[in-house]
Amino acid sequence: MPSERLLQKQQKKQKLILENKNIALSILWLALPIFLSNFMKSFNDLIDLYFITNLTPEEYVSAATTALNLPNPVISITYSIAFGFMTAGAAIIAQYLGAKYKDSANKIAGQLLILCAGAGFVMGLSLYILAPMIMRLMGASGLAYEYMITYIRIRCVEMIPLFMFFAFQATRTSSGDTTTPFILNAIIIFANIGLTYAFMKYLNMGIAGAAWGTVLGNVIVVPIFLVLMFKGGERHVTISIKDLKPESDEIRRLFRLAWPVAFSQALTSFGFIILNSMILSYGEATVNAFGTGNRLNSLVLLPAMGIGSITATFVGQNIGANNIDRARKSVRSAMILSILIAIVGGAIIMPLREVLISIFLEEQPEALELSIEYMFFLLAGLPLMSIFQVYMGTYQGSGETKFSLVLALIRLWAFRIPLVLIFKNVFSLPASSLWYAMTISNFGAAYIGAILYSKCNFKPKIEIKDKSEDKNKELCLT
Repeated sequence: MPSERLLQKQQKKQKLILENKNIALSILWLALPIFLSNFMKSFNDLIDLYFITNLTPEEYVSAATTALNLPNPVISITYSIAFGFMTAGAAIIAQYLGAKYKDSANKIAGQLLILCAGAGFVMGLSLYILAPMIMRLMGASGLAYEYMITYIRIRCVEMIPLFMFFAFQATRTSSGDTTTPFILNAIIIFANIGLTYAFMKYLNMGIAGAAWGTVLGNVIVVPIFLVLMFKGGERHVTISIKDLKPESDEIRRLFRLAWPVAFSQALTSFGFIILNSMILSYGEATVNAFGTGNRLNSLVLLPAMGIGSITATFVGQNIGANNIDRARKSVRSAMILSILIAIVGGAIIMPLREVLISIFLEEQPEALELSIEYMFFLLAGLPLMSIFQVYMGTYQGSGETKFSLVLALIRLWAFRIPLVLIFKNVFSLPASSLWYAMTISNFGAAYIGAILYSKCNFKPKIEIKDKSEDKNKELCLT
Protein backbone atom coordinates (compact mmCIF):
# COMPACT_ATOMS: atom_id res chain seq x y z
CA MET A 1 0.00 0.00 0.00
CA PRO A 2 1.17 3.60 -0.65
CA SER A 3 1.00 4.51 3.05
CA GLU A 4 3.20 1.55 3.96
CA ARG A 5 5.78 2.53 1.33
CA LEU A 6 5.83 6.09 2.66
CA LEU A 7 6.25 4.79 6.19
CA GLN A 8 9.18 2.64 5.04
CA LYS A 9 10.77 5.69 3.38
CA GLN A 10 10.46 7.65 6.61
CA GLN A 11 11.97 4.78 8.60
CA LYS A 12 14.84 4.68 6.10
CA LYS A 13 15.53 8.36 6.78
CA GLN A 14 15.51 7.66 10.51
CA LYS A 15 18.11 4.94 9.97
CA LEU A 16 20.27 7.34 7.96
CA ILE A 17 20.23 9.76 10.87
CA LEU A 18 20.56 7.29 13.75
CA GLU A 19 22.27 4.16 12.40
CA ASN A 20 23.97 4.42 8.99
CA LYS A 21 27.73 3.88 9.33
CA ASN A 22 28.62 6.31 6.55
CA ILE A 23 27.58 9.51 8.31
CA ALA A 24 29.04 11.83 5.69
CA LEU A 25 27.04 10.20 2.90
CA SER A 26 23.87 10.30 5.02
CA ILE A 27 24.35 14.01 5.69
CA LEU A 28 25.00 14.71 2.02
CA TRP A 29 21.93 12.74 0.93
CA LEU A 30 19.53 14.47 3.33
CA ALA A 31 21.13 17.89 2.80
CA LEU A 32 20.70 17.71 -0.98
CA PRO A 33 17.02 18.82 -1.05
CA ILE A 34 17.85 21.69 1.35
CA PHE A 35 20.71 22.72 -0.91
CA LEU A 36 18.50 22.60 -4.00
CA SER A 37 15.77 24.54 -2.20
CA ASN A 38 18.22 27.23 -1.09
CA PHE A 39 19.74 27.29 -4.56
CA MET A 40 16.35 28.00 -6.07
CA LYS A 41 15.73 30.78 -3.55
CA SER A 42 19.04 32.44 -4.40
CA PHE A 43 18.44 31.91 -8.10
CA ASN A 44 15.04 33.51 -7.62
CA ASP A 45 16.72 36.53 -5.99
CA LEU A 46 19.00 36.80 -9.00
CA ILE A 47 16.01 36.55 -11.34
CA ASP A 48 14.34 39.41 -9.46
CA LEU A 49 17.53 41.42 -9.82
CA TYR A 50 17.73 40.54 -13.52
CA PHE A 51 14.13 41.64 -14.09
CA ILE A 52 14.76 44.90 -12.22
CA THR A 53 17.88 45.72 -14.24
CA ASN A 54 16.40 44.72 -17.60
CA LEU A 55 12.69 45.60 -17.37
CA THR A 56 13.09 48.98 -15.65
CA PRO A 57 13.64 52.15 -17.71
CA GLU A 58 17.35 53.02 -17.80
CA GLU A 59 17.00 56.23 -15.80
CA TYR A 60 15.38 54.35 -12.91
CA VAL A 61 17.58 51.22 -12.85
CA SER A 62 20.10 52.37 -10.22
CA ALA A 63 17.40 53.50 -7.76
CA ALA A 64 15.35 50.32 -8.30
CA THR A 65 18.41 48.09 -7.81
CA THR A 66 19.26 49.89 -4.57
CA ALA A 67 15.64 49.54 -3.43
CA LEU A 68 15.84 45.77 -4.00
CA ASN A 69 19.19 45.31 -2.21
CA LEU A 70 19.17 47.74 0.71
CA PRO A 71 15.98 46.67 2.61
CA ASN A 72 16.97 42.99 2.93
CA PRO A 73 18.34 43.29 6.51
CA VAL A 74 15.21 45.20 7.54
CA ILE A 75 12.96 42.44 6.24
CA SER A 76 15.27 39.86 7.87
CA ILE A 77 14.69 41.44 11.29
CA THR A 78 11.00 40.64 10.97
CA TYR A 79 11.90 37.03 10.15
CA SER A 80 14.09 36.70 13.26
CA ILE A 81 11.24 35.82 15.62
CA ALA A 82 9.92 33.10 13.32
CA PHE A 83 13.42 31.77 12.73
CA GLY A 84 13.96 31.57 16.47
CA PHE A 85 10.74 29.63 16.97
CA MET A 86 11.54 27.40 13.99
CA THR A 87 15.00 26.59 15.34
CA ALA A 88 13.76 25.92 18.86
CA GLY A 89 10.84 23.85 17.63
CA ALA A 90 13.01 21.80 15.29
CA ALA A 91 15.53 21.07 18.06
CA ILE A 92 12.83 19.94 20.50
CA ILE A 93 10.92 17.92 17.89
CA ALA A 94 14.12 16.21 16.71
CA GLN A 95 15.00 15.16 20.25
CA TYR A 96 11.47 13.90 20.87
CA LEU A 97 11.55 11.88 17.65
CA GLY A 98 14.97 10.48 18.49
CA ALA A 99 13.55 9.31 21.81
CA LYS A 100 10.46 7.95 19.98
CA TYR A 101 7.88 10.24 21.63
CA LYS A 102 5.82 11.33 18.65
CA ASP A 103 2.80 12.65 20.59
CA SER A 104 4.99 15.19 22.33
CA ALA A 105 6.52 16.16 18.98
CA ASN A 106 3.01 16.70 17.57
CA LYS A 107 2.09 18.96 20.47
CA ILE A 108 5.18 21.11 20.00
CA ALA A 109 4.41 21.38 16.27
CA GLY A 110 0.92 22.74 17.03
CA GLN A 111 2.23 25.33 19.48
CA LEU A 112 4.90 26.29 16.95
CA LEU A 113 2.31 26.93 14.22
CA ILE A 114 0.19 29.30 16.31
CA LEU A 115 3.25 31.14 17.61
CA CYS A 116 4.59 31.67 14.08
CA ALA A 117 1.20 32.88 12.80
CA GLY A 118 0.93 35.38 15.66
CA ALA A 119 4.50 36.56 15.18
CA GLY A 120 3.86 37.04 11.46
CA PHE A 121 0.92 39.34 12.14
CA VAL A 122 2.77 41.45 14.71
CA MET A 123 5.99 41.76 12.71
CA GLY A 124 4.22 42.50 9.42
CA LEU A 125 2.13 45.27 10.97
CA SER A 126 5.12 46.75 12.80
CA LEU A 127 7.28 46.83 9.68
CA TYR A 128 4.49 48.43 7.62
CA ILE A 129 4.22 51.27 10.14
CA LEU A 130 7.94 51.78 10.77
CA ALA A 131 9.30 51.35 7.22
CA PRO A 132 9.51 55.10 6.34
CA MET A 133 11.35 55.97 9.55
CA ILE A 134 13.78 53.06 9.18
CA MET A 135 14.65 53.90 5.59
CA ARG A 136 15.25 57.54 6.49
CA LEU A 137 17.53 56.50 9.34
CA MET A 138 19.49 54.34 6.90
CA GLY A 139 20.10 57.41 4.77
CA ALA A 140 17.76 56.58 1.88
CA SER A 141 16.40 59.50 -0.10
CA GLY A 142 14.85 60.48 -3.40
CA LEU A 143 13.45 57.94 -5.81
CA ALA A 144 15.30 55.02 -4.15
CA TYR A 145 13.53 55.87 -0.87
CA GLU A 146 10.12 55.85 -2.55
CA TYR A 147 10.84 52.50 -4.19
CA MET A 148 12.02 51.02 -0.87
CA ILE A 149 8.82 52.00 0.95
CA THR A 150 6.70 50.52 -1.82
CA TYR A 151 8.71 47.29 -1.84
CA ILE A 152 8.80 46.79 1.94
CA ARG A 153 5.13 47.55 2.56
CA ILE A 154 3.99 45.09 -0.07
CA ARG A 155 6.32 42.43 1.36
CA CYS A 156 4.65 42.89 4.76
CA VAL A 157 1.61 41.03 3.38
CA GLU A 158 3.60 37.79 3.16
CA MET A 159 4.59 37.64 6.83
CA ILE A 160 1.81 35.44 8.22
CA PRO A 161 1.90 32.74 5.48
CA LEU A 162 5.70 32.75 5.36
CA PHE A 163 6.06 32.43 9.14
CA MET A 164 3.60 29.55 9.15
CA PHE A 165 5.66 27.89 6.43
CA PHE A 166 8.70 28.17 8.73
CA ALA A 167 6.76 26.11 11.29
CA PHE A 168 5.98 23.49 8.66
CA GLN A 169 9.63 23.29 7.61
CA ALA A 170 10.67 22.78 11.23
CA THR A 171 8.35 19.77 11.59
CA ARG A 172 9.62 18.14 8.40
CA THR A 173 13.37 18.79 8.57
CA SER A 174 13.50 17.68 12.21
CA SER A 175 12.21 14.26 11.10
CA GLY A 176 14.61 14.07 8.15
CA ASP A 177 11.99 14.89 5.50
CA THR A 178 13.86 17.50 3.47
CA THR A 179 12.14 16.59 0.20
CA THR A 180 8.65 17.95 0.88
CA PRO A 181 9.86 21.47 1.84
CA PHE A 182 11.99 21.41 -1.31
CA ILE A 183 8.96 20.65 -3.48
CA LEU A 184 6.92 23.42 -1.88
CA ASN A 185 9.80 25.87 -2.18
CA ALA A 186 10.01 24.98 -5.87
CA ILE A 187 6.32 25.85 -6.29
CA ILE A 188 6.88 29.16 -4.45
CA ILE A 189 9.86 30.11 -6.57
CA PHE A 190 8.45 29.20 -9.98
CA ALA A 191 5.24 31.05 -9.11
CA ASN A 192 7.31 34.04 -8.00
CA ILE A 193 9.35 34.09 -11.21
CA GLY A 194 6.31 33.81 -13.47
CA LEU A 195 4.26 36.38 -11.58
CA THR A 196 7.13 38.86 -11.25
CA TYR A 197 7.84 38.69 -14.97
CA ALA A 198 4.16 39.14 -15.84
CA PHE A 199 3.70 42.05 -13.43
CA MET A 200 6.82 43.86 -14.64
CA LYS A 201 6.73 43.02 -18.34
CA TYR A 202 3.03 43.29 -19.16
CA LEU A 203 1.57 45.39 -16.33
CA ASN A 204 4.57 47.75 -15.98
CA MET A 205 4.42 47.52 -12.18
CA GLY A 206 8.15 48.01 -11.65
CA ILE A 207 9.50 47.35 -8.14
CA ALA A 208 5.93 46.74 -6.92
CA GLY A 209 5.67 43.85 -9.39
CA ALA A 210 8.75 42.19 -7.90
CA ALA A 211 7.27 42.54 -4.42
CA TRP A 212 3.81 41.22 -5.34
CA GLY A 213 5.35 38.29 -7.21
CA THR A 214 7.17 37.25 -4.01
CA VAL A 215 4.09 37.72 -1.83
CA LEU A 216 1.73 35.69 -4.02
CA GLY A 217 4.34 32.97 -4.45
CA ASN A 218 4.42 32.50 -0.66
CA VAL A 219 0.63 32.61 -0.30
CA ILE A 220 -0.05 29.97 -2.96
CA VAL A 221 1.35 27.06 -0.91
CA VAL A 222 -0.51 27.80 2.34
CA PRO A 223 -3.41 25.35 1.73
CA ILE A 224 -0.93 22.65 0.71
CA PHE A 225 1.31 22.72 3.76
CA LEU A 226 -1.63 23.12 6.17
CA VAL A 227 -3.20 19.94 4.78
CA LEU A 228 0.16 18.17 5.12
CA MET A 229 0.51 19.31 8.73
CA PHE A 230 -2.96 18.04 9.67
CA LYS A 231 -3.01 14.93 7.45
CA GLY A 232 0.58 13.71 7.70
CA GLY A 233 -0.37 10.39 9.25
CA GLU A 234 1.85 8.14 11.32
CA ARG A 235 4.91 8.65 9.15
CA HIS A 236 5.21 12.40 9.90
CA VAL A 237 4.76 14.86 12.71
CA THR A 238 1.02 15.59 12.49
CA ILE A 239 -1.06 18.11 14.41
CA SER A 240 -4.72 18.14 15.41
CA ILE A 241 -7.05 20.92 16.55
CA LYS A 242 -6.28 20.14 20.21
CA ASP A 243 -2.58 20.78 19.57
CA LEU A 244 -3.44 24.37 18.54
CA LYS A 245 -4.83 25.20 21.97
CA PRO A 246 -2.21 27.48 23.57
CA GLU A 247 -0.44 25.80 26.47
CA SER A 248 1.56 28.17 28.62
CA ASP A 249 4.15 25.59 29.69
CA GLU A 250 4.95 24.55 26.12
CA ILE A 251 5.05 28.14 24.90
CA ARG A 252 7.43 29.12 27.71
CA ARG A 253 9.68 26.18 26.81
CA LEU A 254 9.75 27.22 23.18
CA PHE A 255 10.54 30.79 24.19
CA ARG A 256 13.44 29.64 26.38
CA LEU A 257 15.18 28.03 23.44
CA ALA A 258 13.90 30.47 20.81
CA TRP A 259 14.88 33.82 22.28
CA PRO A 260 18.68 33.48 21.87
CA VAL A 261 18.27 32.56 18.20
CA ALA A 262 15.64 35.24 17.57
CA PHE A 263 17.67 37.87 19.41
CA SER A 264 20.77 36.78 17.53
CA GLN A 265 19.02 37.03 14.17
CA ALA A 266 17.47 40.39 15.03
CA LEU A 267 20.73 41.92 16.21
CA THR A 268 22.57 40.44 13.23
CA SER A 269 20.04 41.95 10.85
CA PHE A 270 20.17 45.25 12.74
CA GLY A 271 23.94 45.12 12.42
CA PHE A 272 23.58 44.69 8.69
CA ILE A 273 21.23 47.69 8.60
CA ILE A 274 24.02 49.74 10.17
CA LEU A 275 26.53 48.15 7.82
CA ASN A 276 24.32 48.92 4.81
CA SER A 277 23.99 52.50 6.02
CA MET A 278 27.77 52.74 6.01
CA ILE A 279 27.85 51.18 2.57
CA LEU A 280 25.24 53.65 1.33
CA SER A 281 27.52 56.49 2.41
CA TYR A 282 29.98 55.27 -0.25
CA GLY A 283 27.27 55.67 -2.92
CA GLU A 284 24.74 53.58 -4.81
CA ALA A 285 27.48 51.88 -6.84
CA THR A 286 28.93 50.32 -3.68
CA VAL A 287 25.46 49.25 -2.48
CA ASN A 288 24.76 47.54 -5.80
CA ALA A 289 28.21 45.91 -5.89
CA PHE A 290 27.73 44.61 -2.34
CA GLY A 291 24.19 43.32 -2.96
CA THR A 292 24.95 41.68 -6.30
CA GLY A 293 28.13 40.04 -4.97
CA ASN A 294 26.25 38.64 -1.99
CA ARG A 295 23.50 37.20 -4.19
CA LEU A 296 26.00 35.43 -6.45
CA ASN A 297 28.13 34.25 -3.55
CA SER A 298 25.09 32.74 -1.84
CA LEU A 299 24.82 30.25 -4.70
CA VAL A 300 28.19 28.77 -3.73
CA LEU A 301 27.53 28.99 0.02
CA LEU A 302 24.24 27.09 -0.30
CA PRO A 303 25.68 23.57 0.09
CA ALA A 304 27.30 24.61 3.36
CA MET A 305 24.04 26.16 4.52
CA GLY A 306 22.19 22.94 3.65
CA ILE A 307 24.74 20.85 5.52
CA GLY A 308 24.52 23.21 8.49
CA SER A 309 20.73 22.84 8.57
CA ILE A 310 20.79 19.05 8.41
CA THR A 311 23.54 18.95 11.04
CA ALA A 312 20.97 20.31 13.49
CA THR A 313 18.69 17.35 12.70
CA PHE A 314 21.48 14.77 13.07
CA VAL A 315 22.67 16.29 16.33
CA GLY A 316 19.15 16.70 17.76
CA GLN A 317 17.88 13.21 16.96
CA ASN A 318 21.05 11.46 18.11
CA ILE A 319 21.05 13.40 21.36
CA GLY A 320 17.39 12.44 21.84
CA ALA A 321 18.36 8.79 21.24
CA ASN A 322 21.20 9.26 23.78
CA ASN A 323 23.76 8.54 21.05
CA ILE A 324 26.18 11.34 21.94
CA ASP A 325 29.20 9.88 20.18
CA ARG A 326 27.35 9.70 16.87
CA ALA A 327 26.12 13.27 17.34
CA ARG A 328 29.72 14.50 17.62
CA LYS A 329 30.82 12.37 14.68
CA SER A 330 28.04 13.97 12.66
CA VAL A 331 29.49 17.40 13.39
CA ARG A 332 32.98 16.34 12.28
CA SER A 333 31.65 14.79 9.07
CA ALA A 334 29.54 17.87 8.31
CA MET A 335 32.52 20.16 8.87
CA ILE A 336 34.78 18.24 6.48
CA LEU A 337 32.06 18.03 3.82
CA SER A 338 31.17 21.71 3.91
CA ILE A 339 34.79 22.87 3.76
CA LEU A 340 35.59 20.62 0.79
CA ILE A 341 32.51 21.76 -1.11
CA ALA A 342 33.33 25.42 -0.39
CA ILE A 343 36.88 25.03 -1.70
CA VAL A 344 35.77 23.30 -4.90
CA GLY A 345 32.86 25.67 -5.51
CA GLY A 346 34.99 28.75 -4.91
CA ALA A 347 37.69 27.48 -7.27
CA ILE A 348 35.11 26.95 -10.03
CA ILE A 349 33.38 30.34 -9.70
CA MET A 350 36.48 32.48 -9.10
CA PRO A 351 37.59 32.75 -12.77
CA LEU A 352 33.96 33.21 -13.91
CA ARG A 353 32.97 35.97 -11.53
CA GLU A 354 33.41 38.85 -13.98
CA VAL A 355 31.23 37.15 -16.59
CA LEU A 356 28.51 36.41 -14.05
CA ILE A 357 28.47 39.89 -12.52
CA SER A 358 28.38 41.50 -15.95
CA ILE A 359 24.95 39.95 -16.52
CA PHE A 360 23.54 42.26 -13.83
CA LEU A 361 25.85 45.26 -13.70
CA GLU A 362 27.01 45.70 -17.28
CA GLU A 363 25.37 49.15 -17.45
CA GLN A 364 26.92 50.20 -14.10
CA PRO A 365 30.72 50.08 -14.68
CA GLU A 366 31.73 51.41 -11.25
CA ALA A 367 29.53 48.88 -9.42
CA LEU A 368 30.80 46.13 -11.74
CA GLU A 369 34.44 46.81 -10.89
CA LEU A 370 33.76 46.92 -7.15
CA SER A 371 31.68 43.73 -7.25
CA ILE A 372 34.42 41.78 -9.05
CA GLU A 373 36.88 42.74 -6.31
CA TYR A 374 34.35 42.00 -3.57
CA MET A 375 33.59 38.54 -4.92
CA PHE A 376 37.28 37.64 -4.83
CA PHE A 377 37.28 38.08 -1.05
CA LEU A 378 33.91 36.36 -0.66
CA LEU A 379 34.96 33.27 -2.61
CA ALA A 380 38.34 33.06 -0.90
CA GLY A 381 36.58 33.14 2.48
CA LEU A 382 33.96 30.51 1.69
CA PRO A 383 35.57 27.77 3.86
CA LEU A 384 35.38 30.10 6.86
CA MET A 385 31.71 30.82 6.23
CA SER A 386 31.09 27.06 5.87
CA ILE A 387 32.63 26.44 9.29
CA PHE A 388 30.36 29.13 10.73
CA GLN A 389 27.25 27.48 9.25
CA VAL A 390 28.08 24.03 10.68
CA TYR A 391 28.77 25.44 14.13
CA MET A 392 25.45 27.29 14.10
CA GLY A 393 23.60 24.10 13.10
CA THR A 394 25.38 22.21 15.88
CA TYR A 395 24.42 24.69 18.59
CA GLN A 396 20.82 24.76 17.42
CA GLY A 397 20.43 20.99 17.16
CA SER A 398 21.93 20.44 20.61
CA GLY A 399 19.65 23.07 22.13
CA GLU A 400 22.64 25.26 23.08
CA THR A 401 21.02 28.20 21.31
CA LYS A 402 22.83 30.70 23.55
CA PHE A 403 26.04 29.83 21.70
CA SER A 404 24.34 30.76 18.42
CA LEU A 405 23.64 34.15 19.94
CA VAL A 406 27.20 34.62 21.18
CA LEU A 407 28.86 33.58 17.92
CA ALA A 408 26.60 35.65 15.68
CA LEU A 409 27.03 38.77 17.82
CA ILE A 410 30.81 38.44 18.07
CA ARG A 411 31.14 37.94 14.33
CA LEU A 412 29.22 41.11 13.48
CA TRP A 413 29.38 43.43 16.49
CA ALA A 414 32.81 42.62 17.90
CA PHE A 415 34.64 42.26 14.58
CA ARG A 416 32.91 43.45 11.42
CA ILE A 417 31.15 46.70 12.32
CA PRO A 418 34.00 48.11 14.49
CA LEU A 419 36.51 47.27 11.74
CA VAL A 420 34.42 49.03 9.08
CA LEU A 421 34.14 52.10 11.32
CA ILE A 422 37.90 52.13 11.96
CA PHE A 423 38.83 51.60 8.31
CA LYS A 424 36.40 54.30 7.14
CA ASN A 425 36.69 56.99 9.82
CA VAL A 426 40.20 56.52 11.21
CA PHE A 427 42.22 55.35 8.21
CA SER A 428 39.94 56.89 5.54
CA LEU A 429 40.14 53.73 3.42
CA PRO A 430 37.98 53.33 0.29
CA ALA A 431 34.93 51.09 -0.15
CA SER A 432 37.16 48.03 -0.62
CA SER A 433 37.93 48.16 3.12
CA LEU A 434 34.48 46.59 3.59
CA TRP A 435 35.77 43.37 2.07
CA TYR A 436 38.80 43.32 4.38
CA ALA A 437 36.58 43.74 7.45
CA MET A 438 34.37 40.84 6.35
CA THR A 439 37.35 38.52 5.84
CA ILE A 440 38.83 39.31 9.25
CA SER A 441 35.45 38.85 10.97
CA ASN A 442 35.02 35.42 9.34
CA PHE A 443 38.43 34.32 10.64
CA GLY A 444 37.49 35.50 14.11
CA ALA A 445 34.10 33.74 13.98
CA ALA A 446 35.69 30.41 13.01
CA TYR A 447 38.10 30.64 15.95
CA ILE A 448 35.42 31.63 18.48
CA GLY A 449 33.11 28.94 17.09
CA ALA A 450 35.69 26.25 17.88
CA ILE A 451 35.99 27.53 21.46
CA LEU A 452 32.22 27.49 21.96
CA TYR A 453 31.95 24.02 20.45
CA SER A 454 34.40 22.70 23.05
CA LYS A 455 31.96 23.92 25.72
CA CYS A 456 28.83 22.62 23.96
CA ASN A 457 26.77 20.33 26.20
CA PHE A 458 25.53 17.35 24.17
CA LYS A 459 22.97 16.32 26.76
CA PRO A 460 19.26 15.89 25.99
CA LYS A 461 17.09 18.94 26.61
CA ILE A 462 14.28 16.54 27.42
CA GLU A 463 13.79 14.34 30.48
CA ILE A 464 12.10 10.92 30.59
CA LYS A 465 9.84 10.35 33.57
CA ASP A 466 7.59 7.48 34.60
CA LYS A 467 4.04 8.74 34.63
CA SER A 468 2.04 5.62 35.52
CA GLU A 469 2.39 2.10 36.81
CA ASP A 470 2.49 0.62 33.32
CA LYS A 471 5.48 2.90 32.73
CA ASN A 472 3.99 4.86 29.90
CA LYS A 473 6.54 7.58 29.44
CA GLU A 474 6.03 11.25 28.95
CA LEU A 475 8.76 13.63 27.89
CA CYS A 476 8.97 16.96 29.62
CA LEU A 477 11.42 19.67 28.64
CA THR A 478 13.94 20.57 31.29
